[in-house]
Amino acid sequence: MLLASLIYLLAHALRGPEVRDVEALQERLAQLEMQVVQGGGALSSLEMTHSANRQLADELRVLAGDHAVLKDDLAYFMRLVPVGAREGEVRLDRLVLRQDPSSPQRYRFSVLVGYQSGRQPQEFSASLQFVLTLVRDGKEVLQSFPERNQEAGDLAVKTRHWVRKEGVLELKPGDRLKKAELRLMQGRTLRASTVFTL
Repeated sequence: MLLASLIYLLAHALRGPEVRDVEALQERLAQLEMQVVQGGGALSSLEMTHSANRQLADELRVLAGDHAVLKDDLAYFMRLVPVGAREGEVRLDRLVLRQDPSSPQRYRFSVLVGYQSGRQPQEFSASLQFVLTLVRDGKEVLQSFPERNQEAGDLAVKTRHWVRKEGVLELKPGDRLKKAELRLMQGRTLRASTVFTL
């Protein structure tokens, strides 16, 4: 029995600090591995947060651009407050045509349509029609948009005072836009027009 006790004490003594240190290191390694696994989730969460922040920054830039346009429009409208304007007067203002960067045959347009309704606000209904001067195969040609037999669709106008109309003009391949006349038609009657030259 004494011999067995001595062998046990000797084995325990030999196992001593080094073995205990290895066990402690293994336990610490397991803890670190758990932290890495949890940290991976935190890293993924951090990446998602950065992605969301980038998207919000992009949306904020777009909204800032929209805000600038609206602020500019408001300043413009304040200058146009009717003073002695004739009842029933119609205006087309600020026609802008911009070539779409994604397609050279596509143009985005915007225009303000104004109507002085008078004391009794009445709704004004009309439609916009473009008469485009195009260069096709080296020759100038005129083209209406929409065609006379087509519906006005997005180019229909209904307003009591002011409305902004926006849309897209699609040209045929090979056509080059030189000039655009925008007409405001009420039935077959021309109420207003404006020209944009490129």
